[in-house]
Amino acid sequence: MCALSVFLTGCTALNFSVEGLVNAPKLTAEQSQIHEALIRSVGSNITLKYPRNGDHRSAYVIADIDDEPDDEAIVFYEYSGSKDNGMRINVLDTNENGEWYSVKELHGAGTDIDKVLISSLGENSGKSVLVGYQNPSTDDKTLEIYSYDNKSFSKIGTDNYSVLEMLDINADGQTEIISVQKTVNPETEKVTARTSMLVLENGEIKREQTIEMCDNVASYVKSTKGMLDKGRNAIFIDSLNSEGSLQTELVYFRYSTLQNPVQQRKEKLLPSCTRPSGYYCTDVDGDTVIEIPSVKPMLGYENAVADEMLYKTTWNVYKDFYRLEEKYTGYYSIQNGFFFAFPKRWTDMVTVRRDNDTGDVVCYRYSGNINTSTTELVRFCSETKNNAPDRLTKGYELINTRGQLQYFVKFPKDKNDQLIPTIDEVKSNFYIID
Repeated sequence: MCALSVFLTGCTALNFSVEGLVNAPKLTAEQSQIHEALIRSVGSNITLKYPRNGDHRSAYVIADIDDEPDDEAIVFYEYSGSKDNGMRINVLDTNENGEWYSVKELHGAGTDIDKVLISSLGENSGKSVLVGYQNPSTDDKTLEIYSYDNKSFSKIGTDNYSVLEMLDINADGQTEIISVQKTVNPETEKVTARTSMLVLENGEIKREQTIEMCDNVASYVKSTKGMLDKGRNAIFIDSLNSEGSLQTELVYFRYSTLQNPVQQRKEKLLPSCTRPSGYYCTDVDGDTVIEIPSVKPMLGYENAVADEMLYKTTWNVYKDFYRLEEKYTGYYSIQNGFFFAFPKRWTDMVTVRRDNDTGDVVCYRYSGNINTSTTELVRFCSETKNNAPDRLTKGYELINTRGQLQYFVKFPKDKNDQLIPTIDEVKSNFYIID
């Protein structure tokens, strides 16, 4: 649902906000029972806080955190209109009658929650609750690690990070915590970053299998878990560099250590992994392999100013021996949230323009000049379900649906041009980008 906030319908952006989306859901029966137990303990003057990233996106995280048969609940909130402000984390458990009760409330760092992870940190450690907190004033985030054992809830460790992910990166059957941490040299003020596996030993966080990251990063903006083409788990890390462009590094495990091929072969790979902001790594076709985008001006836009520029996007997969291999090439509409892979016969023959009146993305046969390329081949648009009937009456055809958004295509009446795709061809080359 959060992805809907960036989609456009026609020329008007849909006005969905993260706060509006996360505050609206109705509680399940179990969550209602937990909420009532929480209110009995701390009062009703609270505002729930929702993790912004990760697998656990509810203010009520229900999981087994102590290796006993029954689940526990972790609730995040802050007190409303109180001088005693700040984030709170509360663990609730059930008694012998199956009734929920609050075990303990602790203060949390930061003003918002980045993500929640539940994992074992090390072979001999029990389950830990890892909560990443963030403050709007800084790029770095605070990690706090909690333990729940014998009905006792306590904080057992703290650290800072820029990226935090959980996955079985070394294929040993256990999940590992992978962290990217930035450090600043106090003398030179140079910023460096490293990726490590986190382990917990005697209550102390330790970093293992550390590898360097590129040294031109200004801020880390997104991380994506997925697969390399060879079936290895990897983390694809998108960051803004010092020039404001988006770049990708990928971290995986091989030869008994972490690997970061982009940093290890910067001269070869970094230019291909750098593009304008907004073009994030993703699994385009749902096969679990993550693609890295690269862009170049669409035909006719080679000398366009930034506000008028449209790009042709190529989605690449990482291969061994420090190389990227093209998987799809076509037009990616960030505003409308879809990608259309160009048929092979379109190579060096087709360009794209946006219809300012309808908001449509329109593909044209390229004549050598963007202004004289008027032979329309196909047009795309997205609409909310409420507005969709109007498109159907105007000759558009429905090709896909995601949540409240529907995607439509319209073909020209004169279909003699061999470049005009069929409806089946459009459907097989059309991808919704989360």
